[in-house]
Amino acid sequence: MPQGAGEAIAEQALADAILHRCRGGSWQGLARELAWRAVTGGDRDARSVETFAARAEAMLGASIDQALWQVERCAVATFDEFIWEHRGDEAEALAAARLDAREEANRLLTGACDKALDTLLATTRRAA
Repeated sequence: MPQGAGEAIAEQALADAILHRCRGGSWQGLARELAWRAVTGGDRDARSVETFAARAEAMLGASIDQALWQVERCAVATFDEFIWEHRGDEAEALAAARLDAREEANRLLTGACDKALDTLLATTRRAA
């Protein structure tokens, strides 16, 4: 894989996944949405949404940082496998790496959101 391509592919795939999941907003907005869902799902006072949003933002931030490395690994592995199987077609290998990176980024972001919401809901249940 060309130097730096794996990281660039991973960054773009993760950015696209976040943008898609946020429906054009920011990942901080996504954290706020998760916080609101936790507050309403946990029958909590709406004033606690700010505290929950900060927690969700911290959890998502950590998950996104970790996901970047995992998506990059996925892209590099796909590239290497494609190059080996298709005898050096670099352009096609990069396209395959981008596709797999997008799928992995979406999967990881969905998991991070689910985990953050579950954690917040568990917090609301314990506090109740």
